[in-house]
Amino acid sequence: MPEALEQVVELFRAKDWKFEVDEENDLVRLGIQGENGDWQVMAGASEDDSAFLMFSFFPQKCPAQRRGACAELLSRINFGMMVGCFDMDCDSGRIHFKTTLPFAQGALDPELLNNVVMFNLACMDRFLPAIMSVIYAGTSPAKALATVERDKKGKSGSNTKKAIDQQELVRRRFIFN
Repeated sequence: MPEALEQVVELFRAKDWKFEVDEENDLVRLGIQGENGDWQVMAGASEDDSAFLMFSFFPQKCPAQRRGACAELLSRINFGMMVGCFDMDCDSGRIHFKTTLPFAQGALDPELLNNVVMFNLACMDRFLPAIMSVIYAGTSPAKALATVERDKKGKSGSNTKKAIDQQELVRRRFIFN
């Protein structure tokens, strides 16, 4: 098992999470139950072992007739996001949130790893309601995002809120000023 994957396994064990290791593909898979829904996660190192990758998969595929609106929402969410991004396969409707942490071989920092993992989970949980609203309630992307932005205060745990607040500070400083 690659060293980066061992570190991921060690982190997940320390959090007492239930997960499975796919040694054939050098991946870790687990299910997450957030405040706003449940989803699947896949994590591992890139093929050249130079980056940690984590994907949180939206629980359903976006129906074809809602993909345009969903793509707009994901673009609105991604604008200015400094770490990670939402992607949607326009053919299948599959949606995921992806975070990446580059590292020198054997130098995956445990604290940074934890921050990237928790940020990934926080973003998926935070934006699940907006995506569901656009896909299943026909809410406009702008309104769905505005609702999430308005409701975010007070809902996040301290680590999640801290990570989101830091990202928003960076976004305001470098993009909007």
